[in-house]
Amino acid sequence: MKIKVLHIITRLDLGGSATNTLETVKRLDKQKYDTHLISGNTSDPNHDIARYIKDNDIDCTFMPALQRPVHPLKDLLALYKIYRYLKKNSYDIVHTHSSKGGIIGRWAAKLAGVPVIIHTPHGHIYYGYFNAFLTRIFIFIEQLTAGLTDKIITLTNLGTKEHLDFKIAPADKFVTIYSGIHIPDYQASKQGKQKVREKFQLKPGHMIIGSVARLDPIKGNDILLEAFFRLQQEFPDCYLLLVGSGSQQPMLEERCKEWRIQDRVIFCGYQKNVADLINAMDIFVLASRNEGMGRVLLEAMACQKPIVASRTGGIPELIDDNKNGILVTPQQPEELYSALSQLLRQPDLRRQLGRTGFQRVNEKFSIEKMVSDIDGLYKKLLNSTNDIK
Repeated sequence: MKIKVLHIITRLDLGGSATNTLETVKRLDKQKYDTHLISGNTSDPNHDIARYIKDNDIDCTFMPALQRPVHPLKDLLALYKIYRYLKKNSYDIVHTHSSKGGIIGRWAAKLAGVPVIIHTPHGHIYYGYFNAFLTRIFIFIEQLTAGLTDKIITLTNLGTKEHLDFKIAPADKFVTIYSGIHIPDYQASKQGKQKVREKFQLKPGHMIIGSVARLDPIKGNDILLEAFFRLQQEFPDCYLLLVGSGSQQPMLEERCKEWRIQDRVIFCGYQKNVADLINAMDIFVLASRNEGMGRVLLEAMACQKPIVASRTGGIPELIDDNKNGILVTPQQPEELYSALSQLLRQPDLRRQLGRTGFQRVNEKFSIEKMVSDIDGLYKKLLNSTNDIK
């Protein structure tokens, strides 16, 4: 008999948490697992997520009551609906993802008597998101909910440390499983790279600094833009490519006009061909204020790109400073400018960092290893449950 697993996520957006979850559901051995997915409503204007779900035969139920903003009535409704779903379908494992889906999903699973409950936070909200009062409330709720959980999967060891620092749960509750990528998907395509440059009217001599991230405050694109403002004065052939969309875009576009750099900053919006876009960049930047892991950094490493990233969250576990990238203090545009200036001046250093990054992603961060580790954890926890019985 197959092991029944239900994954629950707040929403399937275009970020790392959704990609990690979908890849796990897709790649778990279908001979051993009967795997399903519940998600809140998802913004999918290009129908890429819907197409991915269909193409990979993923059993997915969308639940409108499950949503990211706090809404007591809808949150209670989502709890009730997931509880009823679990009682009706008798799952062996519930594996939740992200904060809201993790809280509601774990309480529903506990009430329904699910034998094994696992949670992957994909980062945390303990700083950088809310004011001090709300943050304390969320920490308290996470502490309560952790008591219902058999294992919490963090994406890095530093992620575990941060959860321990906030006293979310004892150390034996945590296990690190690195998020992985399918590395061949990111191998350089000369044709794709050229198409990107032609699309945005970039000449062969232009140096492209780029980032792939939501244009939301937590991602620090305003810091990157401030660093670039100074950088482009020194390097006249330098352009900034911002891939993604979000709440900060109007403000960032307005700032470009104020600083008269609108011709040097390209807002790409959502793009399907992320691998081609990263391959077209000369330097990859992630200027986040807070970051669970920064899965996009693995993609940049697979593309052999030199990286500049914030020293925050789990990023230092991916980026070894001055070996496969350069780490900078979050919210320090001057420091970010200095790192980018150094890389623009030193092509040999760019190549060296890119090569080292590629070696690192091959050794530790493949999608196959991630799914294998999750499979091993499932079996271990189920065996422990059976031993208790």
